[in-house]
Amino acid sequence: MDWILICLIFITLYAVIKYKNDANGETITGEAKPNWQSEDIREMCQFLEHEVTGQEGDLWAKLRLRGLTIVFRHGERSPLSAIEDDTGCIPYRYVDRKNFIAYKQLAESDGVVNFLKLDPELQQYPRYPLYAKCVRGMLSAEGALQHVRLGKYFRHRYEKTRLFTDENQRIVADVVSSKYNRTVQSALAFSTEFLYKQRALLTPIQIKASNFSYHCIDPSCVCDINKEIRETYEDEFLAEFHKMKSDDVAEEEKRILSFDALSQSFHPFEMIDVALGKYVCRRRPLPCHGNDCLTFDTFNKVINLTTLIGSRMFDERIGVARRLQSMEAYPILSYLKDSIEKIRKFPHSNYIQIFSGHDVTVAPILRTLGVPFVDPPHYTSRIVFEIYEHSDEGLFVRVLYNGHNRSFDVRFCQGENLKYGMCRAKAFEEFVKKGLFELAGVSEFKDFCHN
Repeated sequence: MDWILICLIFITLYAVIKYKNDANGETITGEAKPNWQSEDIREMCQFLEHEVTGQEGDLWAKLRLRGLTIVFRHGERSPLSAIEDDTGCIPYRYVDRKNFIAYKQLAESDGVVNFLKLDPELQQYPRYPLYAKCVRGMLSAEGALQHVRLGKYFRHRYEKTRLFTDENQRIVADVVSSKYNRTVQSALAFSTEFLYKQRALLTPIQIKASNFSYHCIDPSCVCDINKEIRETYEDEFLAEFHKMKSDDVAEEEKRILSFDALSQSFHPFEMIDVALGKYVCRRRPLPCHGNDCLTFDTFNKVINLTTLIGSRMFDERIGVARRLQSMEAYPILSYLKDSIEKIRKFPHSNYIQIFSGHDVTVAPILRTLGVPFVDPPHYTSRIVFEIYEHSDEGLFVRVLYNGHNRSFDVRFCQGENLKYGMCRAKAFEEFVKKGLFELAGVSEFKDFCHN
């Protein structure tokens, strides 16, 4: 009887604690927290109740962290197609609604505005998204909070590393965003947590505007026909999709197109985009015709195929896929190479570069490096290049994707070029100077842009 009584007490305590947690915003209107496997389409939403984890900022006894290049996709947004929803973008949990109001107040404070200044080309963009209204292609409030969460994670992972704690070292920080609301607002949200809250160690920063989604900010990487090349790639991708889809996927495609909200989504990436922006990330049921409903598995099949097609188009031949994505990867990899050179030249300076971009910013870098990934990369997907210095052996670069060390996957980081679980920096420099062009079958950057 005593054991039964003890069990009843524990069950009662558990119920009370769970009720309090639910009342504090852990669930809304009695709905339970989502539970899914990482390969499920819901992982692409990066819901705020899921903690950011990773290996960034690991301490290395014999190596000194000197530089950091961070590339990320913007946070969750509304679909690029037209939407009919004025209220669906309010944060799902009560705690996140409060957090967004607090972030908004911080983002428009004099301290942040004066520390994180916007390039004149970016000053037309609001510094934070609308609280509740869904607007086509625009960042949601939760999307901004995702980057607040990510920036806080990075601050906690790096603030005690030698990047920030070495005495007599100045820190040079640059932030670059493409000219879109969603990327500017993601850059500000991330930098408010990661940089502004360490402002005692930094000078004020101007967030620079890139002229292209691939973050070119100087004449050496300008391609006037980059949009034409991407359109050609998208057309080829769609043709491959129709050629490679199984009967099962073809049947799922017909079902997807039979629903009004998805009826104009003829490209698989459009199908995924609308599914995320109207249903999955809004935590709404997928559409139904009577008892016939779309399922998460429907879209998982599409994502599996887009991932396979993207990889094959790049790996199997030198064509528009390699040409385009090598061109798109070049600027950021080139700026990484510049950081390596500056670290050698200026031993008392540490360097941080942050690039706020899109799925088509993240994916080409992974493709050219040879790092496998799910295509499209999920919201807030991040590539991190950590530049370490060894007193005797020089500089090394550790490559992380979504928190995991992927240096072992880098196509040129093999044999003698791999040590300490990192790539020798010289291998990166050689790849940017020569190997990247050879991969695409050209001799220099301007050759990417010839018709």
